[in-house]
Amino acid sequence: MSTRTRLLPLIGITVLALAAPRPAHAQFKFGPQLDWASQSIGFGVGARAEMSLDQYIPTVKGLGVNASFDYFFPGSSITFWEINADPTYHFAIPNVSFAPYVGAGLNLSHTSVSNCPFSGCSSTNAGLNLLVGTNFPALGKITPFAELRVEIRTGGAFVITGGVLF
Repeated sequence: MSTRTRLLPLIGITVLALAAPRPAHAQFKFGPQLDWASQSIGFGVGARAEMSLDQYIPTVKGLGVNASFDYFFPGSSITFWEINADPTYHFAIPNVSFAPYVGAGLNLSHTSVSNCPFSGCSSTNAGLNLLVGTNFPALGKITPFAELRVEIRTGGAFVITGGVLF
């Protein structure tokens, strides 16, 4: 299966999600992201959703949840993807134009090798994430973001992520 064929479903889901109507109060944001990961994982693309929990937990401002799916390109015969779900806390810093946050959450990753003549050529691992990031000032309806994430699992990686949210 070619890389283009593997990316088509991700691109289709991203386009549909961007076209979907959202509430005016913008408690939910969605957008594409680019990744770079250590441990020979390399470059990746994905989609992220961020949701503020302020309306659900009004006594503690700044709580949120980030969820993402990332597809990486470590080599021609290797498939690697991961799903992340991370509760976050956004700091309110007066007179600062960016919005820093910290978080910790869950990571599920899957690796497989094509044309493998042996059993055990794929594995799925669960782990924990520790992260720090920021949302930058909005450019109209677009909010850029950047994040550093450490994945704590067997063969865990350090991941740098950036993208935009709508």
